Amino acid sequence: EIVRYLAPRLKVPVSVKLRILPSDGESAEPRFEDSMDLYRRLVDAGASMLTIHGRTREQRQRKTGAADWEFTKRVVDEFKDRIPVLSNGSISNMDDVERCLEETGADGVMVSEAILEYPPLFMQTNVEATNYKRTCPGRLQMAEDYLELCKEYPPDAGGQGSGLKCIRAHLHRFLHADLQTHTIVRDAVVRSFSMEAADNAVKMVRDIHKEINHDPTREQLSWYVRHRMDWEEGFENKNPEPVPEKVFVEEKKVEEVEDETYDGGCGFSPSDPFGESCGVEDG
Repeated sequence: EIVRYLAPRLKVPVSVKLRILPSDGESAEPRFEDSMDLYRRLVDAGASMLTIHGRTREQRQRKTGAADWEFTKRVVDEFKDRIPVLSNGSISNMDDVERCLEETGADGVMVSEAILEYPPLFMQTNVEATNYKRTCPGRLQMAEDYLELCKEYPPDAGGQGSGLKCIRAHLHRFLHADLQTHTIVRDAVVRSFSMEAADNAVKMVRDIHKEINHDPTREQLSWYVRHRMDWEEGFENKNPEPVPEKVFVEEKKVEEVEDETYDGGCGFSPSDPFGESCGVEDG
């Protein structure tokens, strides 16, 4: 009903992003036929594009698993003469993009979690052609460049962002691999209630990388695969990054200020220091 109402009244096309309907309890299989029926009704109602996330809503966190590209292909085959169809899920590098487009026939891909951790994902980096080595800037460079952009374009300007909550969440994603080993840096990011504190946390990572002679070409996605298992279908780390031993770094003391952006919901809380409750789950 929403699509039918909006489609003729808006000046822009209406697109819809959906998952596969989960099992109804009578069968372990997702409700593929019911999903197809829903998609048909949406297209008949005026949807100009569909994005299919090839998982059910129950496939999240440690139950994520690989996206069902075979089902996405079925959707593409049915609607390819009527509307564009995008594929979402199980995209971590350009090899995945190319394989997804070939296997599904989709008109494009949508990426969320992986590109939040590593924005140059659509470059030829961490792919078979580079022997799965990172050829684009490393995660530290991502974090440093991001903070410079935050200073130039504050994320809370115009009421559009969530200020330092947003910055902490992005630093957590960029630097996730470092935060798993160096808890002092993790604590510094959690307490980044000012740009000075955020700068200091990132500088600590630079000092650590220098101390351990860190090689950015060995970096791999970390936050994106935090719920995946080595044995899980569809997940394989072709060039695992060495886990460094902890090293001592000194945390520069900065004036602690109250996080005025905390609203009790999507922001900082002891149980959700990086705003992950507001994050995406559409890897």
